[in-house]
Amino acid sequence: MRLIRIDHVSLNALDRPRTIAWYEDVLGLRAQGRPGPHDEPVFLGASGAQLGLFQEPEPGVRHIALATDPGGQRQVLDRLESLAIPYRSERHRTSDSIYFRDPDGTTLEVMVPTG
Repeated sequence: MRLIRIDHVSLNALDRPRTIAWYEDVLGLRAQGRPGPHDEPVFLGASGAQLGLFQEPEPGVRHIALATDPGGQRQVLDRLESLAIPYRSERHRTSDSIYFRDPDGTTLEVMVPTG
């Protein structure tokens, strides 16, 4: 896989408005929109280098998103299938993504930017 960048890291926040305010105040990262449903992220920072915040009762790392090109994503899909590693696909507004877990249980997103 050709890694273009670490696109974003998504976190689960116990109190999303408080957490957004903290990142804005302490790190100067501005929210890229208003909070919507708990299972949709609010992104902070510039496109391509962001934090995504979800509202969840257990705070922590939700996933790490790695950007690649379509061929790179296809290589990862082929490898996951050959190793029988479960994954799920999702189409987002600005990317086509696959999600799977590493051996320690961390969720990885391999995404192809579309927008």
